[in-house]
Amino acid sequence: MDLQPVIYLTNIVIGVILATLATHYWREQKQSGVMRYWAAAAWTMTVADVFFAARPLLPTVVGRLAPTLTVTIGLLVLLIGAQRTAGLVPRWRAAGALLVAHAAGLVGFLVVPAVADYRTVFNGLIWGAFSVASALCLRKGSPYFWQSFFAPATAFWAHGAFLGLRVILGSWFATNGWRFSLDVLQIAGDLEVSFFMVALFVGLLIAHLNVRHDELLQTRAEIETLSGLLPICAWCKKVRDDDGYWRQVEDYFGRHSRVKFTHGVCLDCIEKMDEPSAAPAPHR
Repeated sequence: MDLQPVIYLTNIVIGVILATLATHYWREQKQSGVMRYWAAAAWTMTVADVFFAARPLLPTVVGRLAPTLTVTIGLLVLLIGAQRTAGLVPRWRAAGALLVAHAAGLVGFLVVPAVADYRTVFNGLIWGAFSVASALCLRKGSPYFWQSFFAPATAFWAHGAFLGLRVILGSWFATNGWRFSLDVLQIAGDLEVSFFMVALFVGLLIAHLNVRHDELLQTRAEIETLSGLLPICAWCKKVRDDDGYWRQVEDYFGRHSRVKFTHGVCLDCIEKMDEPSAAPAPHR
């Protein structure tokens, strides 16, 4: 029995489960808009495995290009998710240029079959670059996404390290013409995808839940701070804080909550401002 179809089917099942979980979390936690990028990436990677499983049924050109480029698109969306998570602006042009370069290289392997054994090496370089870039982006975000051993950045680093090893071994095997070793390396890469997806998306969900937990704790602390009696000056309306300092109302709330004040003029004050000045007293 051919092992690769079984691996692809397993990856599809895992991908559907993880993508469904990510999509559900995104829809439930509406404030976590960045989760839509992670969910989209999970679905894209799942579609890639569908293409890989269906490759024998596809035309040669489509079968050689569609699955590989879909993986590249999925990693690109993961990179965008990492950038959004870290509060960075996605570099669309650079990512798009890398995608076009990958597509051009794959076409080149079809045109020049003599170098087709180096296709694995080429894919590893492109995919590894996306994974390392994603890990570096997450290091600029919340520590929950990179500090722990089980953090999403760790999964990206591990994926990048595996792809780096795959590039080295693939170059060696292709140079020596070890076709069987290249096939084994391909199977190892297919198996690694399952571990990468599980580690990444479980880590992502845990990290997002931890961030959400911190936000709820902060909100609770703010509510407790602002509850009870609030000492306020009856004359100037300054508020006394816990250290005994009298502060403007705007300053006090700005320090103890996320409330931001905007200034305007109420209707009563507008009416007072519009009242004509009292007539001057007559001279005696």
